[in-house]
Amino acid sequence: MPPRTDNPTGASTPLADLEKEARENPHSVIAHHRLALAYWKEGRLEDALAAFRKGLEIDPAGYELRINLGTVLFQLGRFEEGIRENEAALKLRPDSAEAHANIGSACIQMQEWEKAAEHFERALEIKPEMVPALTNLTTVLVELGRTEQAVAVAEKAVSLAPTFGLAHNNLAVACYYAGDTGRAREAAEKARQLGYPVHPDFLAKLSG
Repeated sequence: MPPRTDNPTGASTPLADLEKEARENPHSVIAHHRLALAYWKEGRLEDALAAFRKGLEIDPAGYELRINLGTVLFQLGRFEEGIRENEAALKLRPDSAEAHANIGSACIQMQEWEKAAEHFERALEIKPEMVPALTNLTTVLVELGRTEQAVAVAEKAVSLAPTFGLAHNNLAVACYYAGDTGRAREAAEKARQLGYPVHPDFLAKLSG
């Protein structure tokens, strides 16, 4: 997930200048947020965490800070901490489809399928055309054995994003586990045509 930059503004600034800005303006949320985003872009995730947290010390109600901090924590594999930050973001904006989807994605990594489904479904109640949530929910529903529902969700993702290879791949997987091998082959072939790297083992299952 890319950094959220809704609050900080302005053109790209050299990192040294952003560090100086944060030092000279220790109580500026924007200065610390801009610095955190720059560290993140450079791959300096621990420094980004520190800068995001400094911003939150100044403004605990900073929604974008919470979302971005949570995402960096996910990238570091610190899923429970990242979930807590997104839960805090939800307290600030209960209608945040993004925060629900972020929690759902972390739950996939932790193989907490029921919780993942709950959050993706909530995200889609808020934002029904959120394609990443649809594709992730398809995966979760297959894991839960809710294959017919998975097919329906995957169909919606494909209808909204007909050139998105992952959506076709997930439709293929859902159809396969729902017992419709023929349709699974068609969807997998479409995914391949769109350049998506369908897993060779799955292709072998379809041709067997």
